[in-house]
Amino acid sequence: MKYFVPNLKLSADLPAQNQLVDKLGGLPWGLKSDQYPICSHCGKSQSLLAQLTHHPERLDLGRSGRVLLVFQCNHDPGECPTWEGGAGANACLVLDPEELINKLASLPTDLPLIEPEARITGWISEDDAITSDQASAFLGSEEFWDLPNEVTDGVYFATKLGSVPAWIQSPSEAPGEDWVFVGQLSAFYQFAEEPANQTGVSIYPSSNGWACEGPNFGDGGIGYIFLRYGAEKAEKPEGWFFWQCG
Repeated sequence: MKYFVPNLKLSADLPAQNQLVDKLGGLPWGLKSDQYPICSHCGKSQSLLAQLTHHPERLDLGRSGRVLLVFQCNHDPGECPTWEGGAGANACLVLDPEELINKLASLPTDLPLIEPEARITGWISEDDAITSDQASAFLGSEEFWDLPNEVTDGVYFATKLGSVPAWIQSPSEAPGEDWVFVGQLSAFYQFAEEPANQTGVSIYPSSNGWACEGPNFGDGGIGYIFLRYGAEKAEKPEGWFFWQCG
């Protein structure tokens, strides 16, 4: 199956953001103050993990200009259940272009953590050779454990859009059958080129170039993004997010 890997650059190495772009971390573009998700456990504003725009092949949100935003609470890591889908300590929003303003969001007054910001300057198309029959097994616990190791080991384990989840634990936490897996976020950012401006970010060599720590998903975790579409694809889909770690 085809999947898409982001080419990341630290925002510190790029001109100031002046339009909506795909990115990880930082402040959301276009979000109004009253749209910021609030953690239902501690009552504080959540931190942006990713902002991703509609693309008919890579991320189908049903309409051009539509955007997906993923957040989690970061005020007291480990206190609020950010790992649990639907628990209220994370959020997965889909917004129409008319709901956005044309500037970066202001940081809420309760000062949520700002994750390191890396913009996605392009997407690299890859294929993991997983068949459609094998793909369906990735969402059922019994079928998943029957898959050969060479199939499960071939799944890409970092940030991507498309294909199947790279489960760290099992599919048991996935939402129901009417939800569609659309992508995953890694606890680490990976860079093909070494970032030049490393102020405030610890960059280290990795097997694929360079890397730095990203969001807190426990011990090297992965966050999973699912969408549930309405009867008509043009309807705004619902989002669901959770993460697993080793």
